[in-house]
Amino acid sequence: MNDEQIENLAAFDQAHIIHPQFHLADHQGAIIFERGEGAVLTDVHGKQYIDGLSSLWNVAAGHGRRELAEAAAEQMSVLGFSNSYTGYANVPSIKLTERLLDLVYSNMSGIFYASSGSEANEMAMKAARYFWFVQGKPSKTKIISRQEAYHGSLGATAAITGMPAFHKGFGPEAPDILQVPTCYPYRCQWCSSKPGCTLECADNIDGVITREGADTVAAVIGEPVHGAGGVIPPDPEYWPRLRAICDRHDVLLIADEVITGFGRTGRWFALEHWGVQPDIMTIAKAVTSAYVPLSAFIASRRVHDVILAAPAESKFMIGCTNSAHPTACAVALRNLQIFDDEELVERAELMGKRLNDGLAQLRELPNVGEVRGIGLLGAVEVVENTQTHAPFPVGAGVGAKLARAMRDRGVVTRVRGDTILLAPPLIVSDEQVDTIVNVVAESIDAVMATQPSR
Repeated sequence: MNDEQIENLAAFDQAHIIHPQFHLADHQGAIIFERGEGAVLTDVHGKQYIDGLSSLWNVAAGHGRRELAEAAAEQMSVLGFSNSYTGYANVPSIKLTERLLDLVYSNMSGIFYASSGSEANEMAMKAARYFWFVQGKPSKTKIISRQEAYHGSLGATAAITGMPAFHKGFGPEAPDILQVPTCYPYRCQWCSSKPGCTLECADNIDGVITREGADTVAAVIGEPVHGAGGVIPPDPEYWPRLRAICDRHDVLLIADEVITGFGRTGRWFALEHWGVQPDIMTIAKAVTSAYVPLSAFIASRRVHDVILAAPAESKFMIGCTNSAHPTACAVALRNLQIFDDEELVERAELMGKRLNDGLAQLRELPNVGEVRGIGLLGAVEVVENTQTHAPFPVGAGVGAKLARAMRDRGVVTRVRGDTILLAPPLIVSDEQVDTIVNVVAESIDAVMATQPSR
């Protein structure tokens, strides 16, 4: 591809494609990727970058997996698509369901397939409300979500996403959504100045349910580890406490494992770390390593039994054209075989330790407020004042500068505010992990050197 062709591509992209979370100024000088191999992406100019976030937390098995392309082609040549509404099924979706139920929490029973994490979470919310409706409790409709959460950007999932930027400019939001503080010890209103988490964030949810009335609350939804909100692992006692609170009030617990599922935290699914099982869970992203879109909500036996027993006049009226898409399911099956053959979950734990041990050394840098992570998830929060945890002014654009500095040094990733987020593919090498850590350190030094003294 010559320079003129590349310029034409860039100009057309700038003029006509509305990208996710779009603002024209942010899209200036966008990278146009052409190919990928392993943990490395290559742009149209031939420059290579380590993929520091598995693109969007999802290319778990790495780029350029010919096995997944072949699985898609083989399935397409036999049955590319078929209707999966009631009365119809296909072989790959049945086989995938069997495989997934062997992997997920032991209380799980039924799977509804969709295409994106946003869809899966939207359907999970509807399933929670439906669960109570069928049992004669139609007033149990409220959903409690947490600040710093990202659950999607559709109608209801945008409302439960705990980041204000996703709410602005889109009109009235879905009703019966309650947002509460999350387990974020570094910036917690209850314990940020204390030696450890006091779990008042969990007990606050108990109080909210009591205040609203448990007979009006359908579910609490949360990511086991916040992803896009800043890679925020919880206190080890947080999820057991929240599970007990939901049980006491007879409220369902929904685990959004769209990012944390499939080995990302060093376990197949993240709540395994704390011995907790949800009533409903959602998956997407790494189930196919993003080679084709696929997501699902998975219902516990308790929830699934209600769906199975529902009367005809109250049948489960949720539908997606691409639900249980046979090609997507075939790719997911081959992807999970790669996970087994290459022991990627175990590798994520090993590489995650290397990543987080390396990042921990950056705590000595003057403007590093906190380093946190679990498995092959990591974050470095950069602040103006490490004593008070005070962030840089928004107008300083420190986060964007950090991302650009890393990009210039050959690592692409994203930031949340002034926090660098990291989640490389599970196949990342020792050398690539070390390069990521070094680039983070160099980029922080370079950006801080340009900041005015205050």
